[in-house]
Amino acid sequence: MATILIVDAHRGTRLGLAEMLGDAGYTVVTTGTFQEARELLRQDPPDLLIADVRLGSFNGLQLVISGQHRIPAIVITGYADPVLEAEARRGGAEYLVKPFDPERLLTMIREKLGAPPPSFAVPRRWRRKSVAGLTGHVDDQPARIVDVSYGGVRFEIRPPDQTMPASFQLRLSNLALQADLVWKSMLNEEVWLCGAAVWPEESSAGQWFGLVDTMS
Repeated sequence: MATILIVDAHRGTRLGLAEMLGDAGYTVVTTGTFQEARELLRQDPPDLLIADVRLGSFNGLQLVISGQHRIPAIVITGYADPVLEAEARRGGAEYLVKPFDPERLLTMIREKLGAPPPSFAVPRRWRRKSVAGLTGHVDDQPARIVDVSYGGVRFEIRPPDQTMPASFQLRLSNLALQADLVWKSMLNEEVWLCGAAVWPEESSAGQWFGLVDTMS
């Protein structure tokens, strides 16, 4: 089973990616700092590195090009930048702009590892709970909630201008949560299926976990 190291300063994005890749059968290690990532790469190199470009005062590309062991890598960022993309590719890394189609990321991973897809019989880190008839709002837009977990949510939405914000407020009844869009996939010309990482504040964490626990 391949091990993937995710390096992203944003906790919500780390959790969302970790959940998605864990579901796909990979072993996932995460960190939010350049320094800890460099130490992990030195002591116990993973099979593949996924690193955000912005890591505080550091650049995630440094992890790709400066490690003692050159490993397959994918650089992710919220901003399209041809200069950074060219630099990443010179270092042998793929370059992916968020939000992205999850299948595209999984295809990149399989290609970089040069291996077939892993088994999907791996237990989930957080069990996803299916939802029947639950609706909410992504900022001001209505959305149909598909399922929830302690760390994330999937929902269907009809974005009016065919775009989605990278971060937004998710409102369910009287509960409001901050969320980060991790991936999106078009179900048809009007409806998108999206996956988001959520991070409830201390005052709302109990409500969110309680909501997840009540789902089947």
